[in-house]
Amino acid sequence: MAPQPQTEQDFPAGHPARFDFDPNSREAVEWARKNIAPLGERDFAIDHPKAADTPGNTNTLEWTAGVDPHNPHREPFTGRTATQAAGVARLSALASAAAKDSPVLQPLNAIEVANALNAKRKEVGRDLLSPDEYSEVIGALHEQPRAEEDPRAVAARINAQHQALAVLLGKGYSRNTALEMIAREGAETILAQHPAE
Repeated sequence: MAPQPQTEQDFPAGHPARFDFDPNSREAVEWARKNIAPLGERDFAIDHPKAADTPGNTNTLEWTAGVDPHNPHREPFTGRTATQAAGVARLSALASAAAKDSPVLQPLNAIEVANALNAKRKEVGRDLLSPDEYSEVIGALHEQPRAEEDPRAVAARINAQHQALAVLLGKGYSRNTALEMIAREGAETILAQHPAE
């Protein structure tokens, strides 16, 4: 049996421009319901799940941060049940009781670190230190007691750093490069190499 030729429809059933349009037909009423919005533009098409006039839409649900509106009985943000939340709280309490504070490490002076690493390189007779050797040097620096600095010495050091920064900026170095040079070589070394003119 040969296939029957099918004609393409210019307009869907119920469309006002269709050749057999009947405004009282079931198709025309349905087309008007879906495509005519007397109040103007719609956010969502008719029968869309989020359209305000669709039965059972979810627009009335309140979506607060971390809360699933379909499961408000669950814990916010984690979605755990009350039993799961209680178990996690017990585990957290056990872990907190067993936890120990890590010692607070004092900041290290970059020049002291560089000098200590250079001394270790000379001691072992090679340029590249192993991770254990590197950790040993840094650990020894952290264990050294830190002496309180005299406020006048701190002010003098900061003043020397500012002077060295000004000298390097005057020589055309960028600010970041100048700060790296001061950290690497020390302000006094830079001031000695570039006396003020």
